[in-house]
Amino acid sequence: MPRSLILFLLPRGRIPEPEEILDKLEGASLKELRAYFEEKDDKVGLRRLDSLSKIIVGLNGRFSKVRATSKDARLIFSYLFRGRYSYISGGERRIGEYEVLMEHNIWVRTLSGLMVLFDVPKRRIAYALAQLISLRLYGDIVLVNPLHLERSHLSSIERWVTSKEHEVTGNIIRATFRRAQVNGTILDEVSIKKEGLDVTEAYFKVKSSAHEISALTFVTPLLPEIGRRVTCKLDNRGGLMIYTPNLRDVDIEVIISRLERVLGLITS
Repeated sequence: MPRSLILFLLPRGRIPEPEEILDKLEGASLKELRAYFEEKDDKVGLRRLDSLSKIIVGLNGRFSKVRATSKDARLIFSYLFRGRYSYISGGERRIGEYEVLMEHNIWVRTLSGLMVLFDVPKRRIAYALAQLISLRLYGDIVLVNPLHLERSHLSSIERWVTSKEHEVTGNIIRATFRRAQVNGTILDEVSIKKEGLDVTEAYFKVKSSAHEISALTFVTPLLPEIGRRVTCKLDNRGGLMIYTPNLRDVDIEVIISRLERVLGLITS
């Protein structure tokens, strides 16, 4: 099945060592975020946490250490997730609830500052975790933010996947742009899809006129460590969907390592 990742960035030049990250985040709970919002009298933040408490039972989720490597700190965030489902009883549609233990792997990459959250079911959970991590690491909730898809990133991904240096190249297969011009009309959103999209005139024209890139779906070149190409979608809110099935964590680490360099997060 596809893997859903959300990518955040820590502030450049302020990235702790892996062991320090583990020590600072060990045992961190969303209740600390509530205490922070109460102290700051942040009513918007409190309302968001109240909403989150409907799906994270008691806001009792917390971080626990996994291990430190030479490149990252690895943790797990565990919590009781409350979901809803609909069913028919007596000819009427009803809503039921269930609770299930959820665990999400989190990698904090110390060379690039990239933070990777795995398989989080709701983005608002991921954003709250980013605030909590920012609070524990820096004493402020606003310093860990989603990776934004820039135009320079688009160009770098194009060069990477289509480079003839690779034994087997990749390509761009879908792109979504905001406020792009088509036949003289500015459209709020334009999505175009085609195998080998990056060599079409339509792609070039829409990309050139667009004010913003919403999402890009691409096939990587052949990755020797994995032995195959991988299909991914990167969006401008930090989302990274990996569609290629049956990938191990070591395979995902290969993809993340490539993206760190392609996106210019690691230059040396």
